[in-house]
Amino acid sequence: MIDPARFERVERIDSTNSELMRRPFGDRPAPACALATDRQEGGRGRNGRPWLGDAQRSLAVSVAVERPVDGASMLGLPLAVGVAIADVLAAHGAAVRLKWPNDLHVDGPDGLAKVGGILVEARQQGALARVVAGVGLNLAPSGALTAERVGQPAGALFAADGAPPRERLERALADAIADAIEGFPRGGLRPWLDRWRALDALDGAPVDLVRADGARDPGVARGVDDDGALRVERTDGRIERVLSGEVSVRRRGSAG
Repeated sequence: MIDPARFERVERIDSTNSELMRRPFGDRPAPACALATDRQEGGRGRNGRPWLGDAQRSLAVSVAVERPVDGASMLGLPLAVGVAIADVLAAHGAAVRLKWPNDLHVDGPDGLAKVGGILVEARQQGALARVVAGVGLNLAPSGALTAERVGQPAGALFAADGAPPRERLERALADAIADAIEGFPRGGLRPWLDRWRALDALDGAPVDLVRADGARDPGVARGVDDDGALRVERTDGRIERVLSGEVSVRRRGSAG
């Protein structure tokens, strides 16, 4: 849990993740901290995609956790963070599903609609490492995410007047994200796997693996391995393990 004195809010900023990443290191690991904003003007999603936000309909909060460099793998951490976020949202009346590796969706009238995204980054200086995990969410319709921006249906977690108190939700999310980051080096993804699989938005769905050059390879999503790699059954029946950052994954027929 984050000390209330280490939770900051600012009216506007370029990116909550970027701000926590660029802050200088001290001589020893600093206590976990969080930064939330009313408006992001240079927020980023995975692969550098822009993420804007506004105070009325969107939420952005990032958490930084430092520790001594220990060589522990962070592979799969975005999935654990996703489960932590989904559980907080469920406690506030919003049921979400998780799209590998870092998107949050809700069921909409035309199928799944994106309502949020997670960005996990790491920085090392000498013997210290810092992990920063941020989440951006559409709280109400017409928030930061729109279909035009993300190339797929976009939705919202709550009706226009149904969102819980903003600061209470931000603090609950920050605490949950910090707990996930701090616990991950000890147990890895395994403690989170059953819950993640229960929320998996892609399992059994036809998907396209979108390569860096734009080529699309068809397959069927078959869940995730114990380390968080996506399993995709190719048309020839073989299973391809896909690691985050290698390709984008789209449900068959979606744009982007």
